[in-house]
Amino acid sequence: MSDNARNLLVQIEPILVGLENLAAMLDLSPSTLKMMERNGKLGPLPVKVQAINRRLYEVDEVRAWAEAGFPIREKWQKMKKSS
Repeated sequence: MSDNARNLLVQIEPILVGLENLAAMLDLSPSTLKMMERNGKLGPLPVKVQAINRRLYEVDEVRAWAEAGFPIREKWQKMKKSS
């Protein structure tokens, strides 16, 4: 891979991230994020990508959730439906 291609990849912003990258984005440990998910405190729901057998989170939704003040899942899902 050329240096230009490598630099371009570094600049590309992902639209979906896994739990580990989401934890890094939020400056949390993966275990804390998993606990939040289990306890219904992580607002966004993951997208199930069957082709690669992974659950990924939409970056735009995570940003909107953060801007809304990190409401718990139940409240966040209601907020999404009403908008």
